[in-house]
Amino acid sequence: MKKSLRRLGKLILYDLNYGYRDCRLKWLGAFLVQIYFVNMAYQWCAGARGQMGVLGYLTWLFRGMPEYFAVETGRFEIPVPWLMFHACLLFLVGFYPAADLTRSGGQALVRTGKRRHWLLGKAVWVLCTVTTYYCLLTVVLIICALLTGGIACSGEAMKFLYGMEMEEIEGMEIILSWWIAPYLVSLTLCLAEMTLSLVLEPVLALFLMLGYLTASVFWTMPVLLGNYAMLLRRDFWQGHEDISFINCLAACGICIGAALTTGCLYIKKKDIFPTENI
Repeated sequence: MKKSLRRLGKLILYDLNYGYRDCRLKWLGAFLVQIYFVNMAYQWCAGARGQMGVLGYLTWLFRGMPEYFAVETGRFEIPVPWLMFHACLLFLVGFYPAADLTRSGGQALVRTGKRRHWLLGKAVWVLCTVTTYYCLLTVVLIICALLTGGIACSGEAMKFLYGMEMEEIEGMEIILSWWIAPYLVSLTLCLAEMTLSLVLEPVLALFLMLGYLTASVFWTMPVLLGNYAMLLRRDFWQGHEDISFINCLAACGICIGAALTTGCLYIKKKDIFPTENI
């Protein structure tokens, strides 16, 4: 048991080390994209009354769009910053797991001893990558807020730009809706993409996940996880009553479990070397 745990720990360290090095140029691109997002947010919020702070800029990025209704006089606009933010993360994690599986004829999978440990190592790498992505966004937002007036967001600015009375929203609701829910959605989508990239080609898996994410823009349905990451769709902000944090937690938990279970079953049955110890 201890030997198996030590081997799993070494595998996780290998994935963290090699995975981050393998994606270092993508990380540079992600950093530049996030700076671009914050610059767009600053320009859009320039006419606000009062300072925007971290929460104001984050609201601009995660607000998404209201529920779409197809009418002749209506105009449909895709929330480009919101979609690009999640697409950039999907691109960041979409290729390393499949590349490591085929590298050196599958030797990395053989040396793990237990195939599910290989998949768990990749899942931990995905978890750390998503966490780092959001931490990087936090740092960029804080720096921008400090340069433009301060970290705190004034209620007057939020009401002017978004029509939201911040005094009516509790601090825990802000943490859950502005940070935890988008993070859970991103983690779930990335783990699902990881499993798809092993079964299908990574590029195809990426486009499938982007298509699924884009479907959230058109339809406000609890089964489309992207809705939980758009503030304008949430139940507390004149959105859909089913798009709540509890439903987000349940949907993400089910999808994560399904993705990891499917991945383990696929890896266990994958034929690389018939004599491999599984």
